[in-house]
Amino acid sequence: MEKNKIWQGNWTFIMAAAGSAVGLGNIWKFPYMTGTNGGGAFVLIYLLCILLIGLPVMMAETYIGRYGRKSPINSLNKITSDFSLNKIWVILGWLGAIAGIMILSYYSVFAGIAAAYIFNYIPATEIDPAQYSINYFSKFVSSPQKMILWHSLFIITTCVVVGKGVVEGIGKTISILMPTLFFLVIALCIYSSFSGDFSEAFNFLFNPDFSKINTSVVISAMGQAFFTLSIGMGAIMAYGAYMPKEQLIGKTVLIIVFLDTSVALLAGLTIFPIVFSNPELSVSSGPGLLFETLPVAFHSLPFGNIFASIFFILISIAAISSSVSLIEPFTAWIEEKGIFSRVQGVILLGGIAWLLGLGSVFSFNIWSAKTFFGFNFLSLMDFITNNLMLPMGGLTISIFVGWILNKEAVQKEMKIPKSLFKVFIFCLRVIAPLAISIIFLSYFFS
Repeated sequence: MEKNKIWQGNWTFIMAAAGSAVGLGNIWKFPYMTGTNGGGAFVLIYLLCILLIGLPVMMAETYIGRYGRKSPINSLNKITSDFSLNKIWVILGWLGAIAGIMILSYYSVFAGIAAAYIFNYIPATEIDPAQYSINYFSKFVSSPQKMILWHSLFIITTCVVVGKGVVEGIGKTISILMPTLFFLVIALCIYSSFSGDFSEAFNFLFNPDFSKINTSVVISAMGQAFFTLSIGMGAIMAYGAYMPKEQLIGKTVLIIVFLDTSVALLAGLTIFPIVFSNPELSVSSGPGLLFETLPVAFHSLPFGNIFASIFFILISIAAISSSVSLIEPFTAWIEEKGIFSRVQGVILLGGIAWLLGLGSVFSFNIWSAKTFFGFNFLSLMDFITNNLMLPMGGLTISIFVGWILNKEAVQKEMKIPKSLFKVFIFCLRVIAPLAISIIFLSYFFS
């Protein structure tokens, strides 16, 4: 790999990988999943799953990327050649690259809505803020023109960042966005603690009611833990290729997992005090929590409209930091193959994601009654990627590094003490495949 593509300093990789992991899944999905799955009981299982599943699989994916020093597809080509393995494992790289573009196509639709909400203010004179919020969201998503505009702006922003290159584009952008994101989430948490019911929110998140634990909660927590870290879509593998050689994989990934989990918990401590302070709102309001419930909650608080805008700026920053990692794996491969330049490759891939995204846009309006195999277009894309491709990617990574690769070579590269390496391999060989298989099968037999 060219030296100008290796990130300078250990924190660039940490910020980039944390940026890939921190996204709508942390700030939107984690709070509503926690709210609909019993609070503290869900959080406890989620944290255990992060340590036993997310951490080892993320380490394995980082190892593959740094070993190969290329795009996920070509890194797997190199590692299979060096270890004299069957080339069928290269499919893992293709799976992640394609999944990233598919996810970006609908991720940008939700991110576009969040960006539009930066400028959404509930009028101070509004008599029924809750109904106003519901009507605003309904009116917004029913307009294909508005949805396409914000979807397009988000895709263009993502392509501009990635098109500028690994160091000048992704590296420099992430070095600005991630500190800003952490500052904003902490500032909002402090605001929420003074303006909302912080004690009730803290108790809800960290005082588990074990009677709430059932099979559904466990599966939901495992799924959230797995998907929040961007595992199985090639993003971490691609970023691992730009990781400095002297940086310790285990220690670094542990820091990334800590940062990712901290943002999720801080998001909960930001959102729940505000919701609890308004007796008309519910923590179990599901996906509508972000766009319909929270604007009403902010409206009822001092300087609420200002902090609502700051909150949606935070959401947009998190979304951009994730979206650049979704398109990078395929972009890197196109650039390496010399098919197009990086800029041309990004334009091509961004165009494909934009076109696919139109189907998700139309799922809210002109295609709302249209189904594909029993799903609307958006739900179908989500099902194929999150329920099929990503579990397959994570499962394959676990098997490949845990069972197929030479263990002495892996330990030497990772520089993990022998006792901890045994725990790492056990998690990859047994715990992660079993958990991922349970998540995968639950979608078909629930």
